Amino acid sequence: MSGLFRQVKSTDTFQNIAVVLVDIYNGGNIGSVARAMKNMGLSRLKLVNPFRYMDEECRAMARGAVDLLSASRVFLSLDEALAGENVVIGTTSGRDRREESTVKTPRDIIPSILRYASSQRVALVFGPERRGLSDAQLARCQYVVSIPTDKEFPVLNLAQSVMIIAYEIFTSNNTEIRPVVSQLASDDKREQMFRQMEQVLVEVGFLSTRNPSHIMRAFRRVLERSSLTPRDVQIFRGAMSQLLWYVRKGWEFPTEKIRKP
Repeated sequence: MSGLFRQVKSTDTFQNIAVVLVDIYNGGNIGSVARAMKNMGLSRLKLVNPFRYMDEECRAMARGAVDLLSASRVFLSLDEALAGENVVIGTTSGRDRREESTVKTPRDIIPSILRYASSQRVALVFGPERRGLSDAQLARCQYVVSIPTDKEFPVLNLAQSVMIIAYEIFTSNNTEIRPVVSQLASDDKREQMFRQMEQVLVEVGFLSTRNPSHIMRAFRRVLERSSLTPRDVQIFRGAMSQLLWYVRKGWEFPTEKIRKP
């Protein structure tokens, strides 16, 4: 086998993949997701603000996957849940919510998931039952996945969506892949970078204070296409800090000069 490729091992790769459920209302859906995950060899489950959790229905639907529920982690925000994850993949049923070219099918995205998960932590993010992930939540994902369905009845429940993607991961497990060599920046470090960038661009007048997120989503899409390393983020933040210092100094200097006799 070529040195550029290696066999993906589920013991390595699958442990790096997390399923993140955001604002799930029905405990039975959480239990069903846990069962689907265990069927397909996934074990890392993260819950953001679950309305019901570990109730009788949740346990009943999980059946033999109650241990996975017990090991799951609960977070108050998506920021907290994604801290430490290197690659974030969001899911949506509305293909018109992102540019068509940036929305992948599960089969399209699996090679990337396996490639990243061979050495990085990957989060698969699923939104609430009724509305899915918001535009703001999707904007922070490097990739967005939509499951093709019949137009006459396109609605999938949460556990079905998780199962379809997990099945594609499981059945592609023995694929030879080109692993990611460099360590990627974590989600929380990237978010700090984007927030600093937004602050600077607002202060210099490039972004509107009323709706800065609209243009920031374009910057996110461009930068998230690159596999940013911790050093990349550090350099970019350093440049933003220097720009902000220069702009503030430039605005203050003429005023100070005028005040002097």
